[in-house]
Amino acid sequence: MAMTATTTDTTGGAGSTAPALGKRQRQIVTPEGVALTVELADRGSRAAAFMLDVVFIILVLVVGAIALVFLGSMWLHVWAAVLGILGFFLVRVFYFPYAELRLRGATPGKRLLGLRVIDRNGRPLRPEAVVVRNLMREVEVFIPLTMLLFAGATGFGDIANVLLVIWMGIFTLMPLFNRDGLRVGDMVAGTLVIMAPKATLLPDLAGQPARTSVPLTRSSREPVGPRYTFTQAQLDFYGVYELQTLETVLRRADAGNLAARQEIAKRIRTKIGWPDTSQAAVEERGFDATAFLEAFYAAQRAQLERRMLFGKRRRDKHDRS
Repeated sequence: MAMTATTTDTTGGAGSTAPALGKRQRQIVTPEGVALTVELADRGSRAAAFMLDVVFIILVLVVGAIALVFLGSMWLHVWAAVLGILGFFLVRVFYFPYAELRLRGATPGKRLLGLRVIDRNGRPLRPEAVVVRNLMREVEVFIPLTMLLFAGATGFGDIANVLLVIWMGIFTLMPLFNRDGLRVGDMVAGTLVIMAPKATLLPDLAGQPARTSVPLTRSSREPVGPRYTFTQAQLDFYGVYELQTLETVLRRADAGNLAARQEIAKRIRTKIGWPDTSQAAVEERGFDATAFLEAFYAAQRAQLERRMLFGKRRRDKHDRS
């Protein structure tokens, strides 16, 4: 499954067969033609998440200050203001990128409020995009705020302070003036903040045998339809990102999803070379796209989990480490 995608806003206009989206919903359309619907985070939740993160940063600094006090260094009293500014700068510069990279696009504040950062083009969230979007926050908020709080040390006059307030106001209010609620950092980095899906991994796919298109017989209560199996080489083709995308597709139950599943199943079969000679008999008995995808999902997930037991996490199909 190629994962380059585009974000669209479908309104269900004349001649459109796509379902109408809510005001805060957007669709990321993959090359396979699958529209993955995401819900934009509202501006209030984003602001609250940011404030929570600032509180966590301050708590880290307070703990660090208490530790320094216990060290009993007298010179710390002289340099307290300098150490405070430097510490706040270093903690916040590393806090946001590190958290978003480690927690899959969610700082602790975002995670508490159910938010997540994603790439607007549907690709895995890139480290450089995370760094850029968070460094832009320095320009938007923190640097001018620091100058205002320590106006006496900077020597700025009233006019300069007013300009700093205007500067912060423009960047802070920027999400109010674009339909996707993007910060300047999001615009530069190509990211989007969405409501994180609450659903867990599908238990019927991960923990049970693959569904078949033929009902159970009353006598044996065993599936009599085709069983789809995959070789080690076929399961090594994709990674975690593709598995999550397939899971999203399998969750959808709208009218147009069957055709999308058939197209995705066709592309997966081509990519992994299914069926081979050992699977030809299953192919001859009739192909069920949904059953095939569910079986592939379960087998792929089991394969990736086995790799993780040995410390090998394959992020996507391009990760060959």
